[in-house]
Amino acid sequence: MQGITSIRSSAVSRAQLNEILSDYLALDRARMFRRVLLKRFGLLALGSVAMAIAITGWPLLIRWIPVALFIAPPLVAWLAELRVEHRLSRRCEGVDVVVTHHLGHSSHS
Repeated sequence: MQGITSIRSSAVSRAQLNEILSDYLALDRARMFRRVLLKRFGLLALGSVAMAIAITGWPLLIRWIPVALFIAPPLVAWLAELRVEHRLSRRCEGVDVVVTHHLGHSSHS
């Protein structure tokens, strides 16, 4: 679900507003980076899973190490995204007037 957050510029100082906006941009970049990593490394991980299943002569641990290595970068990017999101939420908690509008798909027929 998408959300739009609005802050009255008179409710915060210029420095606070700059910090909040820079955190929003950092969060957006972190999300895009995670999605790219997930697509690319996800395909590699799926290929590694297929190889791990097909190759039966090697030890189980050796066959599954590449899968774990391909899953690690998107996982690290997701953790970095959570860190930026948490920092942004702490900054927004310090502002008196923050209004968040959630946008979703309506299920009207």
